[in-house]
Amino acid sequence: MADAVIQVLASLDLVVEEDAAGQVIGGNCGNLLCRIPANWAMRGQDPANQSLESISRAADCAARTPLLLSTHLDTVQPCLDKKIALGDDRVFRSDGTTILGADDLAGVVAILSAIRALDQQPQPHRGIELLFSVAEEVHLQGIAQFDATQLQAKEGYVFDTSGAPGLGVIAAPGHLHLTFTVAGRSAHAGIAPETGVSAITAAARGIAAMRLGRINPRTTANIGRISGGGETNIVAEQCIVTAECRSLDPDELAAQAQHMCTCMTNAANELGAELATQIHQSYHPYQVFEQEPVARRFQAACATIGKTASLIETGGGSDMNVLARAGIRGMVLSCGMQQVHTCAEHLALDDLIDLTDLVLALIQSDI
Repeated sequence: MADAVIQVLASLDLVVEEDAAGQVIGGNCGNLLCRIPANWAMRGQDPANQSLESISRAADCAARTPLLLSTHLDTVQPCLDKKIALGDDRVFRSDGTTILGADDLAGVVAILSAIRALDQQPQPHRGIELLFSVAEEVHLQGIAQFDATQLQAKEGYVFDTSGAPGLGVIAAPGHLHLTFTVAGRSAHAGIAPETGVSAITAAARGIAAMRLGRINPRTTANIGRISGGGETNIVAEQCIVTAECRSLDPDELAAQAQHMCTCMTNAANELGAELATQIHQSYHPYQVFEQEPVARRFQAACATIGKTASLIETGGGSDMNVLARAGIRGMVLSCGMQQVHTCAEHLALDDLIDLTDLVLALIQSDI
C-alpha cells in the first residue's frame, strides 16, 4: 500500500518521506509524509492570465498554516486474496470471505483522488500535509513512532470512522491496558486442596468485584482474556487477566483503573495469592469544541457539498488521539465505510465520491 501511495504522489511530482516506524515495530514499512505547498495546483500558470480574485485568494491561501489530512494504510484480517466487486446498487463488497478494506483505504482513496482532482482543475488552496500511518489497527503503533514536531500544521482531520460523509468526531477516550498476573500455590485438587491457593479463584473474585461495561456515558471497562491453570486435579498456580478501561475524562480513566486494581489486589490478599499488575496507556483522550476553526471548517465544508454536519463523541481511539497529544487540533471524519472489521464490510461509491468532494472543500475552505 505504501508503494502504491508513493507511486501516485510521485506521478504528480510530489515527494514522499518515509520514517523508520517499520523498523522499530517489526513491520516492513514506515509512516509516509507528503508536503504540498500552498497553491501547488496552480504551478506553471501565468499570473497575467489570472483574475484579481484568484490572485487575492492565492495570496490568502499562501498566508495560511498548512492543513493536515491523515489516514492509515493497514487493515485487519482476513485480508489476503480479496475479490472486490461493485454491485448494481453501486456498493463495493468483497466476496464474503475477506474484509473489504474500506477501513481505512476509503480514506486513502479519497485523499489521493482529491489531490488528483486539484491538479486537474487548478484552484487556489492552502498548504497541505498528507500523513499515511502504519499499524493503526494494532493499538496505534505506527503513529506512536511518528515525529509530529516536523509538522507545520496545527489543525487536521483523520479520515477513519464509519458512516456516510458528514459525521465528525470531536471527542474520543483515552485507553488503559491492564494485565493482572495472579500467582497462587499449586496442590493436589483431590487430596489436599486446602494447602493450595487457586490463582483462578482469586482472579475470579477480583473480576466479580469490578464495575465493568458501561460505567457512565463517558467511561467503559472490559475484561478481555483470562488464561491459566492446567489439569483439573491441580489447584491453579497462575492466572493472567487482561483488561481495559476507556474514558473521555482523564480523571475518570485513572479512577476506573485504580478501582480495577484495588478489586484484584483485595481478592489476591484475601486468598493469600500474589499479584503483579502492569498498566499501559495506549492513548490519551482528546476533545475539540464546536466553535473552534477545525470544527467550523468541517461544518462549512459539509454545507458546500450539500451535507449536514453531525458532531459526536465516540468510544473508540484513532491516530487523532496521538496527534492531539502533539498539539494538533483535529477531528476524526467518517469515510462511508460500514460494518468494518467484518467480512460484511461495504462502501457505497456515492459516499466515496462525496468524501472526495469533502476533502477538496476542506482544502479550499476560507476558514
